[in-house]
Amino acid sequence: MSTIHLTAAPERSRLDLRGDSLVPRLISQSATGSRVAIVAGSALLLGGDTVTMDILVGEGCTLEIEDIGGTVAYDADDVESHWSVKIVIEAGGLLLWHGLPFVVASGANVSRRTEISLALGARACIKETIVLGRATEAGGRARLRTEVTQSDSPLFVEELTVDGGTPTPGVIGDKRVIDSVLLVGTRAPAAERAHTLQFDGEGSLARVLERHAHDSVLEETWLRWSGDLREGKSR
Repeated sequence: MSTIHLTAAPERSRLDLRGDSLVPRLISQSATGSRVAIVAGSALLLGGDTVTMDILVGEGCTLEIEDIGGTVAYDADDVESHWSVKIVIEAGGLLLWHGLPFVVASGANVSRRTEISLALGARACIKETIVLGRATEAGGRARLRTEVTQSDSPLFVEELTVDGGTPTPGVIGDKRVIDSVLLVGTRAPAAERAHTLQFDGEGSLARVLERHAHDSVLEETWLRWSGDLREGKSR
């Protein structure tokens, strides 16, 4: 298991980094915040692999995570691999995570799960890009589950199964890329309607389906939403 635990301390935030399949590296640190890069500690993702990450953002702290290089789930002859991230954000904490493409090659079989627990006043903005197949490939199978709770009550639960070899009408059709920006603990501007689902509670999801990752318009959405959070704006 890899861990990133950021907590408040009297003079300087305390950061606990532990690497396994994924290795977190400190970029910068301040009194209440840290920027951390994540790099692969070995070839990822192979059939039978289990990758887990535990993230804690302490009360009043800000954690920014950057991926260094995307991830490829390689052809595994349909042997299942697992990718699991558990995130806890305490009161007033903020997580910003700009994920790079997660590529599911033909023959890969991935179960990917993200759990986020928000305390009162906690917020997060996470960009995630799933790509079915490398160049010229149709792509493998991925089960994508996201669960967000706020003060122990469900805020957002989604489970999506996609398979590049057998595309499903009404899910992704002939597209290869699922690009998403998830905002929780606050909402996107009410006027922002394009590509955006407003939750009944404090959250928004922007998503586009594309043939190629570079065609997505959501980088601008990520910059705008994450920038607002850095500036302390809420909706």
